[in-house]
Amino acid sequence: MNSKERVLAAFDHEEPDRVPIFVQSIMPVFYSRMEQLWAEEEDIDVIFLGKDFTLYKRMGFDMSWGGAGLGASPAVNRIDEHPLPAMKEPGVTIDITGRLHKTTVMNGHPYTWYLGPYLATEEAVDEWYENYFFGVEFVPPSDDIVKNLNDHIKQTVGDGRFVPTCGLRGVFEGVFEGMTPQLFSRLLIKKPQKLKRIYEAYAAQSIENAKVVARLDYDVYNLADDQAYKGSTYISPKAHREIIIPLYKRIVGEIHKVSKEKRVFFHSDGFTEPLFPGLIEAGFDGVESLEPGAGMDLKHLKEAYGGKLTLIGNVDCSRLLPFGTPADVEAAVKQMIRDAGHGGGYIVSPCTDLTDSCKFENGVAMVEAVRKWGQYPLKA
Repeated sequence: MNSKERVLAAFDHEEPDRVPIFVQSIMPVFYSRMEQLWAEEEDIDVIFLGKDFTLYKRMGFDMSWGGAGLGASPAVNRIDEHPLPAMKEPGVTIDITGRLHKTTVMNGHPYTWYLGPYLATEEAVDEWYENYFFGVEFVPPSDDIVKNLNDHIKQTVGDGRFVPTCGLRGVFEGVFEGMTPQLFSRLLIKKPQKLKRIYEAYAAQSIENAKVVARLDYDVYNLADDQAYKGSTYISPKAHREIIIPLYKRIVGEIHKVSKEKRVFFHSDGFTEPLFPGLIEAGFDGVESLEPGAGMDLKHLKEAYGGKLTLIGNVDCSRLLPFGTPADVEAAVKQMIRDAGHGGGYIVSPCTDLTDSCKFENGVAMVEAVRKWGQYPLKA
């Protein structure tokens, strides 16, 4: 089987030739070790939309984030009308959601991370969403642009050698991180209908974008939208089901409307199990990261949800890959395959990026363990 066939079989809850392997992304220092070992090997390159997945494939991955999509553009650029505030601190910027970001250089490579919220009062939120989100109209890209991207998809990965997933614009995270926790909590408790209206305005572009990328010849789509701590979700499953799930249902529905053969999986770090019933209701085909350090028990998840969701992830990036030994990694992956691999419906993956803190030999051991223990019929 090629990577595409292997991945789609897992999503169909069938047993492929072996358990597929996914990675969100690979950080620069880890990637440089890959270049030292495999850059000169002869193989068919996998260069897709400007990103080189060749070494991902050579290491043994079948699928990764990185399939860029197309979006529906606002008919009027609200930022031109209402320029974003300028930040005084060097390296700090603000985005259209009200999130502050910090960029610096570590290990010789630039890194950007979320710094905190900008919106601290309800009045500030009212003005912000009036300026940037309420009443926005969107214009889809031309048919020629869609056709050109589909031609590129066919030419580069149409043979199934690798599966770049198409990212869908999230919903929850942008609103939640743009305002202080105190303000968000107050709106959620005191003014849930107002918060729902804010989310609907923010999600309008996500829905319009989904209509566009549904026309692209991707097989797998991912919606990354972090919304859980280590031991709990950010908001109650009830509030999540009332405010967020209807929006997810519309986004996923646009993809499935074009073809039921297109698969969509949800990503969030943390303890996300309480959200699973709502995610199933929204139509997601799979869930990813399944962070073991957050209490995501793979055996239990397979037993409880394995018939309705493809499970992706569960390889620990907090302790196992940074501090364990290759033998530890092999034992852990073997157990994961034993717990979730039977009957298909499971894809091995680090529960986050392969970070620079992960030992290179442990990343290799993870892939080799899948090759050893993940061949069907399973030996694990």
